[in-house]
Amino acid sequence: MARAKTMKHPETGATLKRARRVETVSYMGMSKQVKIEGWFPDDDSDGLLIGNDSLPLDKAIAELKTAYLEQTKALAKKVRASTGLTQKDASLLLTGSPNSFSKYERGVAQPSWPTYVLLKLLDRQPKLIETIKTV
Repeated sequence: MARAKTMKHPETGATLKRARRVETVSYMGMSKQVKIEGWFPDDDSDGLLIGNDSLPLDKAIAELKTAYLEQTKALAKKVRASTGLTQKDASLLLTGSPNSFSKYERGVAQPSWPTYVLLKLLDRQPKLIETIKTV
């Protein structure tokens, strides 16, 4: 069976052709460019991904999630070391949950974006922990 050369976008009615594009995938402040194949119009507007077309995007998201998890594990350990806090103290002081740092350092959980930003600030300026302790 021959593959269609064009198709209509079901929402916009635009004519789509099979083509390749480079898309940027983002996750938690990190991004990666991915080559994908799908059905696209001649302009830069939205196209359609059908069947396995989205696999490269799925793979890129999985890679970014793994990289973020590894980065977060290392960051949590580094911040704790530079501030001299135990896992429990860091957890209670910075997240309010008694076991969060243990989970971050083992890669079982990921911090929320605000907690991640706080960790990044503490990584740059560990002495900020003294101010946080007084709040």
